[in-house]
Amino acid sequence: MIRKSLFLLKILLLICYATAQDNKELQPYIDALNDKGEDPLTFILEKFEHFDLILFDDGLHNAVEPFEFYQKLIKSSEFNKKAKYIFLEAVSVNQQPALDAYFNSDTNDIKLLYPAFQNDFSGTGWSYKTYFDLLQTIWIINSKLPVEDRFKVIPVNAPTYWKQIVTSTDLELFRLSLVGNDYTMYKIILTYLENFESGLKGIFLTNTRHSYKRIRNSQNKNYWNCGTFFHLNHPQKTYSVRLHNISFSFTKKKEIDPKIPKTTQGLEKVIVNWVRMEKGLWDTAFKTVGNNPVAFDLKDTPFGEAEYIGNHMLDVANGQTIFDAYDGLIFLAPLEVLRQTAMADYIYTDEYKIELERRLQILYTEEQIEEILKENDVKSIREYIDNSFTFRPEVRQPLTKMIGAIDEWKIKD
Repeated sequence: MIRKSLFLLKILLLICYATAQDNKELQPYIDALNDKGEDPLTFILEKFEHFDLILFDDGLHNAVEPFEFYQKLIKSSEFNKKAKYIFLEAVSVNQQPALDAYFNSDTNDIKLLYPAFQNDFSGTGWSYKTYFDLLQTIWIINSKLPVEDRFKVIPVNAPTYWKQIVTSTDLELFRLSLVGNDYTMYKIILTYLENFESGLKGIFLTNTRHSYKRIRNSQNKNYWNCGTFFHLNHPQKTYSVRLHNISFSFTKKKEIDPKIPKTTQGLEKVIVNWVRMEKGLWDTAFKTVGNNPVAFDLKDTPFGEAEYIGNHMLDVANGQTIFDAYDGLIFLAPLEVLRQTAMADYIYTDEYKIELERRLQILYTEEQIEEILKENDVKSIREYIDNSFTFRPEVRQPLTKMIGAIDEWKIKD
C-alpha cells in the first residue's frame, strides 16, 4: 500500500513539474498579448500615422476572415481619411480598364469585373467570392463619396495576355517572365504612391510570397520580393502584417511527376506540409487569453523570435525569425473555425467556357487531360468544365484538418 502511494505521489509530482514547465514556456506569449495586444482595426489605423503602405499577408488567398477584416477597415471613416489606394496582387495590371469600368459605372454591375478575373495567372479563372464581395463594398462606399475622395483600386500583378498564349512554349515563356514579378509590383505601387514623396497612402492585399520584409538564404543573400524591395529601399515607409493562419512548411524538394500539371508557384517541386506555428504554442496563447481578435508588433516578442517558417525555408540563413519576415501579426479567429471562401460561378459565361477549352489544352498535356477526364468521369473537356467550374459554398478551411493538435508543443523530443 505504501509503495503504491509513493508511486502515485511520484506520478503526481512529475505531472506538476511538467505543468509548471509548460506554463513557464507559455507565459511569455501570454504576457506579450496582454502587454502589446490591441484591437486590429485600431492597430492598423494607428500605423498610418507612421507608415505610407501596409502590406497584408492573408496567409491563404482563399481565406474568408482577412477579407472580412479588409471590408471592416475600408468601411471605417478614419481609413478613408488616411488612405486612398487599394493595391491587389490577385489581378493583372493590364486589367485596370475592367476595374475602372466597374468603379466608374453608375450601377453596381459586377459583369464589368469579369475580364479581370477571367484573365488570371492560372488561366482557369479567379472565382473567389471574397474578392467580389470586397470590390462591391468599395463600389458602394465610393458611390457615396465625392469623386476626389474615392478609393482607387489598382491591380499590380504582371500582365496576362491569354490571346497571345497559343502553345505550351508560349506558356513557358509567360511563366519565365514572372521571374521579375515582385519588382514589377513594387515599381507599380511605388509609382502610384509617387515614391512616398507626396503623403499618399494605401494598402497592398497580397500573400506570403510577396509580403516578407527580408529573408536571407544560406549564402546570406536576400530573397528579393515586393516587401523586401520596399523594406530595404524605403526604410520606415512600409509595414508588413501577417494575418494568422495555418502555415506551410516545406520538407524537401522532390522529383517532378510528369502527371502533375505545373503551377506558377512551382509547388509541384516541393513537399508541402501544413502546420501550426510552433506546434500550437501560438494558438494555445491566443486561446488562453480568450481567442479574441488581437494585433501587435512582433518586435521584442516571443512570437517575433519564433523560427522562420515559409516558402524559403529549404535554403535559409541560420537564425531567421518571423520578425525578419513581418513587422506585425493579426489574430482574427482560431484556426479550427477558419473558413474557405465560396467559389462564384458567374465569371464562367458560355463565351468564357469556350476560351477555357482552348486554354486547358495549353495548360495540360494530352496525358494529363486524359487523366483529368478519367478522374472526373467525363468524356470531354467541355463536360469537365461544366461540371467543375460551378458555384461552391463557403466551407471550413479543409487544410486545417492536416495540422497537428493545439498542444503538440507540450510533447518534448
